[in-house]
Amino acid sequence: MRIKRLFKKIIAVLLLLVTSVLVYSLIPRVRNIDPEFQTELEYGEPIAKEIKDILTPKEEPERIRSIVILQDEKVVYEYGPTDKIMNTASIRKSILGLLYGIAADKGLVNINKTLTELKIDESTPLTNQEKTATIKHLLMYKSGIYLPSQGEHDSQITDRPIRESYKPGDYFFSNNFDANALGTIFMQETGISIGKFMEEHLAIPMGFQDFSKQNVIVGDPWFWPKKESKHEQYYIYLSTRDLARIGAMVANGGHWNGKQIVSKKWIAESITSYSNLKKNRINYGRYDGFGYQWWISSNTKTVWADGYGERFLIINPNRNLTLVEQNFTGNSFLSTGLWLMNKNMDSGLGNLIKVHQMITLKE
Repeated sequence: MRIKRLFKKIIAVLLLLVTSVLVYSLIPRVRNIDPEFQTELEYGEPIAKEIKDILTPKEEPERIRSIVILQDEKVVYEYGPTDKIMNTASIRKSILGLLYGIAADKGLVNINKTLTELKIDESTPLTNQEKTATIKHLLMYKSGIYLPSQGEHDSQITDRPIRESYKPGDYFFSNNFDANALGTIFMQETGISIGKFMEEHLAIPMGFQDFSKQNVIVGDPWFWPKKESKHEQYYIYLSTRDLARIGAMVANGGHWNGKQIVSKKWIAESITSYSNLKKNRINYGRYDGFGYQWWISSNTKTVWADGYGERFLIINPNRNLTLVEQNFTGNSFLSTGLWLMNKNMDSGLGNLIKVHQMITLKE
């Protein structure tokens, strides 16, 4: 009898444990909300049918995908759940670059300060040479600091240079240390969380429709294996329609709906290339330059934010044109895990590039 009762207790405990894990795995990291400050996007003349047909899938895509195209701040094409908040992945870095511009203009941040002056170090202590890197070097991916960092993948690991092989400012390397340390420094220097600053200085004045400060998470809330680092990865969740607003604002020199959100000077500096990537030992594909956390394609006169999981923000400042594609990569431990298990990224980038060419040639 005792063994039977013990067995039942063990089964009950196991069932409770399994249920708890299942419930936990289903909890979303962030939730869609209806902010009080939201404003509706305006609609312009839709793109031509032959262009629209290129973007609109003939069959339901394997993944949840949404696309928005804005021209002169007006929607000319949209597809999918454009209000669904999604992890922007590395697009977060370009957004933080804009927040640095706002903070610098307010005198909260000096981008010429060195890591020594900022008292920034790492779990693996930085060398004296590495500490001469400035915030500006980090914004340009030229810190000369080559250490493991949270969220890094692919060439960030396999092509990482040897420590102190380049001095700060000498060599471009797409490095998550730089991006994550920029998050640490931003919060340290402003005394404000990234989410709160973004809500106050981007979301509210631009009337984001699906954002709150809780959409920015510093440190992974799930138990993914992490690299030991003093600089946690931060996550920014945005709907495609809100992300498109950001792109349109950059395309228009920091201006949105009659307001100067980011100074024209900072936008100009941000989308100026400080590196010739064609001469870099690593092939960065379509990109031949890099600004302050923005990729540059001089061939198409476009500025890009690029996130893992096939999400793209393409900006053509000359045409005041913004094209955005996002693919849903999960918003809970379970949905994110299922996405990671499926290697098919199911991207429509080729069609997005083709449509950009057709729109610009048509004008």
